[in-house]
Amino acid sequence: MTKFRQIPPSSVSRQALERPVVVINRHVPIHSAIERHQHLWGQFIYASEGVLAVNTGKERYIVPPEQGVWVPPKTEHQVSALTRVTLTSFYLDLEHVSRLQPSSCLLAVSAFLKALIGEAKNIAPDYHWHSRDGRLLRLIIDQLVIARQVTLKLPYPEDLRLIAITRELQQNPGNSNSLEQWGKIVGASARTLSRLFKKETGMTYSQWRQKLNLQLAITALAAGESITNIALTLGYDSPSAFIYMFRKHFGVSPKKYLT
Repeated sequence: MTKFRQIPPSSVSRQALERPVVVINRHVPIHSAIERHQHLWGQFIYASEGVLAVNTGKERYIVPPEQGVWVPPKTEHQVSALTRVTLTSFYLDLEHVSRLQPSSCLLAVSAFLKALIGEAKNIAPDYHWHSRDGRLLRLIIDQLVIARQVTLKLPYPEDLRLIAITRELQQNPGNSNSLEQWGKIVGASARTLSRLFKKETGMTYSQWRQKLNLQLAITALAAGESITNIALTLGYDSPSAFIYMFRKHFGVSPKKYLT
């Protein structure tokens, strides 16, 4: 498992916001993790280059450049760079937070929103809220409010038996154990495990595994691994079977996904 170097969060995470929206740009080296933290305001996290992993403790998101993560106030989170990342964060005060989702989520970044973010990266810290820059930021908030939610989040269970299973699958995703086989290992019936998966993650066991495989596939693609190696690691019989699954979910081939 790759070891990530811990780096501190932006100073804005520890101080009061001086404007209704504060924009912070940051370069994060590959295999670096911004230390787990939380703040009293909302944050939209977007990488114009590279791939991020965002972990809230309850859920894990893999974030390519056409998506971003909304993190509500008082939500503990850690941001990790799976590649070299160019990061832009928008910190929103409580007045504007109320317009967005009350829980963390992955949002699609349209071409229009991407262009707006590109413009906002150059806004000076001492901008005026009622200036052109302020209007630009209000337009970005409007776009975040209507942005489509992406379903590629991976909820974490709390039951110790499920935790044992999901940890093993994250370490060895090619493990093809059925729930009956897992039941013998963790001491529960397949029926009980099936019920717990649905209750604690909102997914069936097979759905959770597929979400995990999709996240691991994106991580491996970002690291430059070959499609053949990824397919074998994830337990697929052939690269074509993996490509079919990937295209079915994302609508594009693995090679085109990060381009």
